[in-house]
Amino acid sequence: MKKLFLYFTLIVSFVSYAQKTSHFLNKIDKTSVKFDGIVSDEEISNAAEISLKYEISPSYNTEALRSTIAYVTYSETFLYVGIKAQRDKIISNIINRDDWAMYNGDAISIELDTYGDARNQIFLVANPSGSLLDAIRLDGRGYSGSDYNLKKSANFDFNAKGSIKDGGFDLEFIIPFSEIPFPNGKDQKWNINIRSRNFEERVAITTSSSKANREATCQLCLMDHEILFKDIVIEKKLEFLPYVSGNLSGEKKLYNEALKLNNQNFDYGLGINFDINKSLSIEATINPDFSQVESDVTKIDINSPTAINYPEQRPFFNRGVDALDFEINVFNSRSINDPSFASKILNQGRKSRLYLLTAFDNETPYLVPTEFESFRGIGTNSFNSVFRYQNFLDDKTQLGLISLNRIYEGGGYGNTFGADALFNFSDTWKLSIEGFLNFNKEPVADWIKSDRNFGDYTVNLDGESFNGYSFFGEIRRETETWRSFIQYKVMSDDFRSDIGFITKNDIKQYDFWHSFYQYPNKNYLQNYRISFRHEQTYDHSETLKRSSSQLYLQLLTIGDTNIFYNYEYNWKKSHLEYQFQDFINHLLRIRGKPLSFLDFNFSYKFGKDIAYREIIPQLGYATNIDFDIEFAINNNLRVKPIISYQDIRKAESGGYYFKGYIGRLDIRYQFNNNLDIRLISEYNDFSEQVFLQPLISWRPNPDTIFYLGGNQNYINNFIDYNSPHYRVNKTQLFLKFQYLIK
Repeated sequence: MKKLFLYFTLIVSFVSYAQKTSHFLNKIDKTSVKFDGIVSDEEISNAAEISLKYEISPSYNTEALRSTIAYVTYSETFLYVGIKAQRDKIISNIINRDDWAMYNGDAISIELDTYGDARNQIFLVANPSGSLLDAIRLDGRGYSGSDYNLKKSANFDFNAKGSIKDGGFDLEFIIPFSEIPFPNGKDQKWNINIRSRNFEERVAITTSSSKANREATCQLCLMDHEILFKDIVIEKKLEFLPYVSGNLSGEKKLYNEALKLNNQNFDYGLGINFDINKSLSIEATINPDFSQVESDVTKIDINSPTAINYPEQRPFFNRGVDALDFEINVFNSRSINDPSFASKILNQGRKSRLYLLTAFDNETPYLVPTEFESFRGIGTNSFNSVFRYQNFLDDKTQLGLISLNRIYEGGGYGNTFGADALFNFSDTWKLSIEGFLNFNKEPVADWIKSDRNFGDYTVNLDGESFNGYSFFGEIRRETETWRSFIQYKVMSDDFRSDIGFITKNDIKQYDFWHSFYQYPNKNYLQNYRISFRHEQTYDHSETLKRSSSQLYLQLLTIGDTNIFYNYEYNWKKSHLEYQFQDFINHLLRIRGKPLSFLDFNFSYKFGKDIAYREIIPQLGYATNIDFDIEFAINNNLRVKPIISYQDIRKAESGGYYFKGYIGRLDIRYQFNNNLDIRLISEYNDFSEQVFLQPLISWRPNPDTIFYLGGNQNYINNFIDYNSPHYRVNKTQLFLKFQYLIK
């Protein structure tokens, strides 16, 4: 029996790993690398060669037309990857770090699974100009091959330099071992894939060192190269991140009043990050400055019945964020608004991961979800803690637990506990589940004032105690031609997560999706899909609240142009006590790069929709238009105008429930990969305000930052006078300097 079991284990191991190519790397002295963007014969004389021989898009695992070869070696302290690429035409603008405009030209990505269990992929991307981008890709939601589950706010301190020459380019990557997570030990084995993107005849070409597989639900399991190296030096990081910031601001409310910069604010703080060992790190901040400098693109929320959210851009919260990825938004770092102290422990073992976050928040957001609306206020001090544990049984199975806790000063708390699991089985099948319980006691406070109820409780904060639950389950099947999923989501009428972003509850939702894919790979039709989706949503009394059917058409054509059309028939849609039936809306979205220096996004939604913010909600004729276009004037200068327009026209009288737009212009000049100057201007037609922000930024690594800039706000409607011209009513000048000491 023991021999039979051993024989079976050997067969399984052979089947699992027979397709993987192993590269035993040769160790070099770090002084032998001249980091100048030129891949010399001496630097790669004993390097392992990994050829990007598969074109995976738009064709499928065919032989790549242009040669791209990666040369991989290592020293005691870093991994070296040299790229030699043959190209007829190269697009390589100088771009500030972590700008996804990188993919509008030539780019090389190094993709690493350092634990070998598909918990994530580390994306390290550079272009021939040496511009850098990094991300973390997770398994889980999203169709295979999609970028839906990319966490784009990772901060890995690697470097790259390139050189463009006749017939192609060279590109060198230096990846310090101290900057990326991997298991303890001087001997390592990592999965690796190297991918290239470039444009030929207005077609985006993607080549890869690993074969693609359109019938695999676990895309992170497909890396068919591994690198093995030994006797590295494990450097324990000890980093200090001091900062100073200051601003002057002023405001005037009367037209003839003089605006004086009499509000002064000066702040400073310190961050500390150190490794106990390679797997265990501790990070703490004293009086952290989590202020965001560059303004978010304003979202139109005039017809939104729930709160809207913006992406997290604060480095402290983005480190380790891939451990907190859920379909039900029980964790949202922006719910920790103004912490005076925060700490984080991250322990990443070979088969498990532990994440512990604590924070004292001085101005705590409070969000109350109901069946149709959400209500938001700002509270006082709170203590927040997050405990997350994951176990990776193998590269296709993950189990996890989470605890989220908040205690309010003066009374009240919100506790949420949950478990989740992800199973990839039979290659084409995937199952993911999440379940949560919450136990809450409201503070007695005036942060929110409303006469609404949720279930048997009031939205007002009057000390009520309640508990609820939620569950999400999805089973997904993917083949090259057919892709389907069935989802079930349930939230009780008293479910919430105080450290999350839950905007609606009292939901029982059933969702079915089925898609047909084809890949003609012709000049004017590279691929297309036809999809059908049906959704039914009930409340907990089993009353139907929403029913809709949708038809999707999507195709990819010349100029990397993606055309998407959505037809939606709403059988029933409810809001509060009002019901609306049998109405249609349409969505057309086009994204493309017709010219080497231009790319654009266009979205047009039209049909009937509900005007939610009327005293009695009404059904009207809606129009939503979003358009942005980016011009690369040269390698250094980019100009990007953006416009968003929304209205709902009354069905009877021909007037409007609301109508307006937001226009934005972003002009950036990149002196080099670290230094840029930008000017952001925005006009909000809904509030009739103009916003202007000039900004100079210097960012030599992910954490060292220097900002100098200001905000100007203009209005023409003062309390005492309606000006025919827009005048400044608010001004702010700010400076921030943050320097990483290693």
